[in-house]
Amino acid sequence: MIRAVCFDLDDTLLDCSGAARAAFFDALGPGADFALWLSIAETHYARFSRGEVGFARMHLERMTQFLRLSGQPGDPAELEQRRAARLVERYAIFPDARPCLDTLRSAGLALGVITNGDAAEQRRKLATVGLADRFDAVVISGEVGAAKPDAAIFAHACGLLGARPDEALHVGDRLDLDARAAAAAGLTGVWLDRRGLAAGDEPVAVVSTLAELPAVVAAS
Repeated sequence: MIRAVCFDLDDTLLDCSGAARAAFFDALGPGADFALWLSIAETHYARFSRGEVGFARMHLERMTQFLRLSGQPGDPAELEQRRAARLVERYAIFPDARPCLDTLRSAGLALGVITNGDAAEQRRKLATVGLADRFDAVVISGEVGAAKPDAAIFAHACGLLGARPDEALHVGDRLDLDARAAAAAGLTGVWLDRRGLAAGDEPVAVVSTLAELPAVVAAS
């Protein structure tokens, strides 16, 4: 029986990709090369995740490289500050998030967040969209020293929520880092497939919207 439900944050509860895209064009203009930005961003975030560079420095170096490769003029520090400010203004939760949380809370379930990233940044996201007080535990890789898909971060969340792994469910938009990793850690893993990428033979439960999650929880 499921006693606790954990959620990924970015692109599960929060439309992080949409906010990032909008903030990029807000800061750099409608003609800026977003595809180049994404390829650069992936490399720099991987460096941050490995502990090779701090969060603020990572962002500045990313912008510096983007301007150099794209040939777009501007001061990297100024443009990054503008992008970051617009990003906060663009954060929004998905419409299916609050109703899902309300339904699960009404059923008496403990609720948590398990997210990779910088602790201050992730907590700021939750506060910006009004979700800071909605969870019994918020577990962030930058605070606990373990990141998804490491089983340790799932075990830590279960401990805070007072549930054994087999009594907990985790849902997220990443099949590998969220659903499969949670299942490997002993939780029930659920893939939130908002883009309809599932092939139909996934070894975990799949939902296309958080509106479907309470039924999965009840059946688990």
